[in-house]
Amino acid sequence: MIGNSTNGLKRTTVGAIGNLFSVSGLFNYWRIDARTNPTSTTPSFVPIEAPDIPGYTFAFWLAPASDHAYYSHVDNPVSKKTGVWTSIPNGDTTPRAFHIYAMYVNSKIA
Repeated sequence: MIGNSTNGLKRTTVGAIGNLFSVSGLFNYWRIDARTNPTSTTPSFVPIEAPDIPGYTFAFWLAPASDHAYYSHVDNPVSKKTGVWTSIPNGDTTPRAFHIYAMYVNSKIA
């Protein structure tokens, strides 16, 4: 969801937000591909780290929905190096791929 005081809230996609970011140069994002490695039916912790992008400062993590792994939460959403707690539907312990986006702000304004 995105919103402002003029138009209110609207649904959008990560791709639409990415197009806005690339046009203005104020924001940038990086897709991080990760993999669950569950050893039991309990939630698993997957470490993630945002890369450095010249001219941009890391801001936060954005976790889209996944068909295979359910995100419980990002452990520290404003830290470049953190982890994602995931749970697998129906207790399936098969490793699953997922992705998460590192969001950045132009260093001149951050």
